[in-house]
Amino acid sequence: MLHRYHISMLKNTLAANFSRTALLEVIAGNLWQDSPLNLLKSYIHFDNCDFAGGLAHIEELHSVVANTDDPHLMRRAFGRLTHTAQDFYAHSNYVDLWLAQHGGVEQTRPPEIDGLDPELHHSPQLRSGRFFLWRDIIYYLPFVRGFAKKYMLFADSHEAMNLDAPRSGPKFWYAIMAAKQRTVAEYRRVLQTLGPERAVLFHGGYVGQSRAALQYSR
Repeated sequence: MLHRYHISMLKNTLAANFSRTALLEVIAGNLWQDSPLNLLKSYIHFDNCDFAGGLAHIEELHSVVANTDDPHLMRRAFGRLTHTAQDFYAHSNYVDLWLAQHGGVEQTRPPEIDGLDPELHHSPQLRSGRFFLWRDIIYYLPFVRGFAKKYMLFADSHEAMNLDAPRSGPKFWYAIMAAKQRTVAEYRRVLQTLGPERAVLFHGGYVGQSRAALQYSR
């Protein structure tokens, strides 16, 4: 997803729980995942159907949070894992699979999606867009990208499948809602790991779960 949507999801779901400085550290960790060093790492973004790698990456970052007393490191690691978790819904066909079970966009609304459905998370039909630099660079070259996106779009490509922005169509908003639910689920897991005293440090002096977070829970 574009940075503005990663930021808005964190603010909408969790901002009331963190001090301003602490939240900015979480956001910085989240956006770090899109640094040039990380853009071609499929596991960070659930690209190339690397679901095992993406899940392992999230677990690794949860381990960082659980095994440090440095609140700055906690927040950065948490921010990073939220980015990867959020990208799952934007880069995979999870939304398509859920819509297929519930009547499509004609019979549903984005808030109705369940982003935590275990059957869909383990569906054999689950896949994500593939990105190959040698092939997909055409979508980013200034003088040919318009033509390429219209006439040379590979069905399995990241460019064809991504729900990174509203221009992707109405399914983008389903991806946003599912990603918010997942963000809250990962946050709650961190709270259970940290316990009350370390949670206060994690939040920058704040404690508890906000109504905003509860709104997106399942």
